[in-house]
Amino acid sequence: MSKVITFSTAFPKYHPKAGQPTYFVERLHKSLDGYREIERLEVTPDLMPFFNFAEYGNCDPKHHTIRSGNRWKVGDKFSPRIWSEIPYQSKQIIIAPDIEIKKIYDFYIDPLSGDYVLDGFPVKIDKLKIIATNDGFTELDDFELWFKLKKGEYFYGQIICWNDEIDY
Repeated sequence: MSKVITFSTAFPKYHPKAGQPTYFVERLHKSLDGYREIERLEVTPDLMPFFNFAEYGNCDPKHHTIRSGNRWKVGDKFSPRIWSEIPYQSKQIIIAPDIEIKKIYDFYIDPLSGDYVLDGFPVKIDKLKIIATNDGFTELDDFELWFKLKKGEYFYGQIICWNDEIDY
């Protein structure tokens, strides 16, 4: 049985781009399908109001997601979803068929030092930009602000990757 992962359709309230679209749905589809012509995309009727066909052609693919904790492993499957309205208070909409996890990377952020750590090694800025892009962000600042932590808080999690070609 697949676990559920919900994706945001808009930047959160604490982000400077609060309320603006993330285009994570379009980016995820682009990752799964490669780039398909818009006429060949299979978008369900429930998803149609949330899918920006114009943006699909302009965005980079989202090849992974970053989640806190350590509950995922290679071979697990997840059901990608969005909330139809208010998170946790509305219907979930399935945005693609179940996806198999191909790779997992441990990911850690230390807000005191500003260090990002991937599988035990510090992440240099060039690699962090690649991680941000593969996570669906066009700007590194947006990625870093998404994971904005309160002073003294640490982030421990995993990069959950569904694309075989990503190799950190």
